[in-house]
Amino acid sequence: MASNFDFLKNVDKELFSLIVDGEKLFRDEYFNQCAVQLRIFAEKTAKKVLGNVQKEMTFDDIINCLKDRIETQEQKEFVEDLFFIKRAGNKCAHGEDISSSEILEAIKRAFEIAINFSYFKKKDEKIRKLQFDETLLVTCKPLKENKLIDEYVRLATEEKAELLNLKQGEFNSNVIKTVDGKKDESYINKVNQYKKTRIKKKELTPSQKRVKEKIKEARITVKEKIEGNLKTKKKSKKSKNKKNRLYKHLIFIIFITISLFLLTKIMFFY
Repeated sequence: MASNFDFLKNVDKELFSLIVDGEKLFRDEYFNQCAVQLRIFAEKTAKKVLGNVQKEMTFDDIINCLKDRIETQEQKEFVEDLFFIKRAGNKCAHGEDISSSEILEAIKRAFEIAINFSYFKKKDEKIRKLQFDETLLVTCKPLKENKLIDEYVRLATEEKAELLNLKQGEFNSNVIKTVDGKKDESYINKVNQYKKTRIKKKELTPSQKRVKEKIKEARITVKEKIEGNLKTKKKSKKSKNKKNRLYKHLIFIIFITISLFLLTKIMFFY
């Protein structure tokens, strides 16, 4: 079965055996036991890196010694990964449960520890370029470079591009350009003719024509009635205005006669 740690097999078989057992425990969902196994792997790796480890030295002592030797960022990350795995293993050793996300993070950090250790031993740049594969951890089968969804996207993109190229080819074959880059007159005339045929109205049936004529007649009669009503209203207004003017003249004449009569009476009798 394939493993994320296959590169470690040729570097240190003991460490490879420890970490492969940890992967099996993870796949079987024995997360607490997996955390303890990873702690053993990390401690063994730290001892091999430190060298000349005394028997009475604890894991904490080894980590502190490595901490004092830190010179690069990689060494700092190596010590941090050791501490993370030690803390997770101690937690499970004392009866506390660990979540699946925590144990997955611990395995990833174990992978980084194995990378740093292998590079420390072999000085091979290819080892530093290796990437952790979660699918490989769960299925023991390496994930293909192109995922299935990526393949679908690629095929859809290619199909779309092919269709666009086909349509562009059809367009270019229909459009002929002159030397100065303008479109050919014949093509423009064809397009205009096509537009005219699209816009051209359909001929009406006899029944549709009759209905159209009736609507037209109805509109004319309605228009005539409206105009007739307006004329009669105007005439009635004019006649009313004449009557009003006559009444005003009569009232004025009566008023003048009465005024003259009274005036003459006053003059003769006083």
